[in-house]
Amino acid sequence: MVRINEVADDTGVNYPSPISRRRRPQAVVSVDSGFVLILVLPVAMLLLMTTLSLIWRSNSAVIASARDSRAQAARMAAEYGVNQLMAQINTKGLDELSELINNPTAIEGSKDGKFATSYTIDPPVPDFSTATTTCTNSDDDNKSIEVTVVGTLTNGSDTYQQEISRTLRVCVAAPNQLRVRAVR
Repeated sequence: MVRINEVADDTGVNYPSPISRRRRPQAVVSVDSGFVLILVLPVAMLLLMTTLSLIWRSNSAVIASARDSRAQAARMAAEYGVNQLMAQINTKGLDELSELINNPTAIEGSKDGKFATSYTIDPPVPDFSTATTTCTNSDDDNKSIEVTVVGTLTNGSDTYQQEISRTLRVCVAAPNQLRVRAVR
């Protein structure tokens, strides 16, 4: 039996083939071997760090945007509270506002938005039940009501609050009936 790279002669002895004895080229290891690896590793690390910083930055931007949106929703809840308070003053008068004052009220159509109102009157408003003057074009019959409204938005376990203050100028429209004339 003749193996690869062997030649059989007439006597049946196998000799290595002269072609197989040719020297095969050996890999040449130069002095600069590994030089490219030293260049590639820092570049790869730099690309990895850049990618991670971009991911972190975009994630931070998403979180900040969500917080800003929720804070804006809380401010809108506070503005809604001011509008509700003015509507109550125009229809009921100050002596009947106890159900709104410091009583968080859910906003219709909103599952999470709530607002709470609190107010102080300066100077003290006279007893409206005996008042006979009505609102005129003059500013002399106006009284200032300082109103502070806190808008609250709850989102899971997070609560966002915004507080706004307004000065309402009111006058007596009829006995025990007020009108809001201006908002500052």
